[in-house]
Amino acid sequence: MKIIAINGSPQGKKSTTFFMVESFLDGMRQHGWTDQHILLSEMKIHHCLGCLTCWHNGGRCIFDDDMKKIPFLECDILLLASPLYLDNVSGLMKNFLDRKVSQANPLIGFDKNGECMHIKDRQAPKLIAMSNCGYPEQSQFEALMVLFRRMARNMDSELIGEIYRSQGPLLSHYDPDLTDVVAGYKALLKIAGSEIAQNFGLSEETKKRLEEPLIPHEAYLRGANSHNTA
Repeated sequence: MKIIAINGSPQGKKSTTFFMVESFLDGMRQHGWTDQHILLSEMKIHHCLGCLTCWHNGGRCIFDDDMKKIPFLECDILLLASPLYLDNVSGLMKNFLDRKVSQANPLIGFDKNGECMHIKDRQAPKLIAMSNCGYPEQSQFEALMVLFRRMARNMDSELIGEIYRSQGPLLSHYDPDLTDVVAGYKALLKIAGSEIAQNFGLSEETKKRLEEPLIPHEAYLRGANSHNTA
């Protein structure tokens, strides 16, 4: 089985997002899953013009760019990972998501709840959402949670995992005093990947642990503000 991870961080391999995705994928690899970790920061993808030409020529976009290199439907699980940008995904990720319109069926029908959506003529992969931010609270992801859940509904998919990490910079900015904290969270992400690989879902215990603060909020703010003084 295969998982494709779409990484929307502009910082690529230097990012907290990359750390999280790779740690998670390590847990899936140990159960025989194959994976593809795609960095949007290394790709040239034009923004969607909304011309909808793709809906009239078999799904071919007018742009011949790197979007065609991303086989986002050829997997069992699609992992969408992005840092939090203004309560939303990054511009790179939003650009990728907008361009996915070329694979949508232009015909509209009703879902099981009587709400309109584009008719699905193929099975969508299951979906995992992953994000991180520089704030200390998990509540910062509330808008993003709504986005991913609506996205799963519109894809006629199933959102089988959500991993949101506040205090994200602690994972990518080396601090020798936090070595054990970072290693502990990395191990927890690997456990999450293992659970998804085996059960297509996360245990309640793992969900709870994934949202625990890495360090106390007050200590985090002191450190963050000491590095962000104007």
